[in-house]
Amino acid sequence: MMGLAQTLRVLRGRAVLFTTIVLVVVTGVALISLLSPKRYVAQLALVVDLQGNDPMKQTALAPMLVPSHLATQTEIIKSRNVAMKVIDKLGLATNPQIVAAYRDSGAASDLDTWLVENLLLAVDAKTARNSNIIRISYGSRDPIDAAQMANAFAEAYMQASLELRVDPARRQVTWYEEQVAQLRDQLVAAQGRLSKYQADHGVLGVDAARMDVENARLQEISNQLVAVQAQMFDANSRSQQITSSEQLDSLPDLMKNPTIQSLKAELARAESKLAEVSERYGERHPQYLASAAEVTALKSKLNVEIGVTRGSLVQSAAIARRQVGEVQKALEEQKDRIIALKRQQDELAVLSRDVESARAAYDSALQQANQTKLESRVDRTNVAILNQATPPLMPDSPKILLNLVVGLFAGIALAIGWILTLEVGNRRLRSIEDLSDFTDLPVLAELPQLPAAARRHQRREVQRALKLQPNVARAN
Repeated sequence: MMGLAQTLRVLRGRAVLFTTIVLVVVTGVALISLLSPKRYVAQLALVVDLQGNDPMKQTALAPMLVPSHLATQTEIIKSRNVAMKVIDKLGLATNPQIVAAYRDSGAASDLDTWLVENLLLAVDAKTARNSNIIRISYGSRDPIDAAQMANAFAEAYMQASLELRVDPARRQVTWYEEQVAQLRDQLVAAQGRLSKYQADHGVLGVDAARMDVENARLQEISNQLVAVQAQMFDANSRSQQITSSEQLDSLPDLMKNPTIQSLKAELARAESKLAEVSERYGERHPQYLASAAEVTALKSKLNVEIGVTRGSLVQSAAIARRQVGEVQKALEEQKDRIIALKRQQDELAVLSRDVESARAAYDSALQQANQTKLESRVDRTNVAILNQATPPLMPDSPKILLNLVVGLFAGIALAIGWILTLEVGNRRLRSIEDLSDFTDLPVLAELPQLPAAARRHQRREVQRALKLQPNVARAN
């Protein structure tokens, strides 16, 4: 294996071959670069608004989602949908030259597919890091065509972006309108049930004041019931006392009756008078008979008055019992009225909640339907053209200078490889080290290398001698 010094000596020894190979390769690369068709690349810049300036959505895109969003937009630009829009916009499918090129290509696919494939091969979309700018580039042999196609791709992308946003909204409008109609019918039905219930039961709404009035009335009737029950108990007690007691004089009702007390006083006087008369006269004496008749009349009046008082007490007890029954009935009716009112209010509250729920659902659906309608009418996107594509002045390829540099390095590598291969196949002695490697003889001396002029003179002499040898042989 040769070292670096040996390799350099080999290359120096075959300098002519090395130079020839390098020149041939560089010349070939230069010719190929000059003869290759020029390709122009036009570039266009789009700016994507990520700050939430959209008229329908006021929220900005989260920073962590920005790269994926921009990557998605670049994929949309290089999609078949956008390419087809470019084809339709520029009328490429009806261009005679393009149709002829398609036929000459012998492609197995249809014209649209062939055009889409070629357009997508020529277009590219990239985003810069930490930037919301998308750059669209298109390569073509014609600079004007390259600029035109780049601008067409930008416009087609903006149209496709708008359609991707608006078309789903347009499809949803019909569904929302159907839902709104159904919810409107449900709201009307719920309001109808509420109105019918109010008309059937004569109620206008859930009235807390009415319930308070009915509760107050119930309390009042309860208080009346307590009062009449107390009166009934008192009347019954007095009636029982006056009907069952034998000592009428001690009864409070009789003692409080002024008529009875007056009759008792008169009876006492009449009996006292009768006792005096009986001491003086006999039982058949007119004064005795008159006094006895007076006593009898007073007793009769007293008994009649006591009977009237007893009947009054009995009647009062009966009236009190009847009043208790009436008040109890009124109390039960009031309770039933309150229960019925409570039930009505509960049912009315349920129907009212049904109406409110149906109204809330209807309002929500109507709001969403209106928003969807507005979204379906949006005519702009969050993408704007920052810089239009213009025809490039210089071709993007072939890059002659770059190709020459690459060709130079390739020629050097090829020359080194070729020379080393030849050297391995036909090894020559170029230094003391080579002689030591191939023989075991000691090196006694090393002649200095001749100057370049002497070497050239020696080479010419050798060539002249070689040319003279054939002439000498023919002379002999």
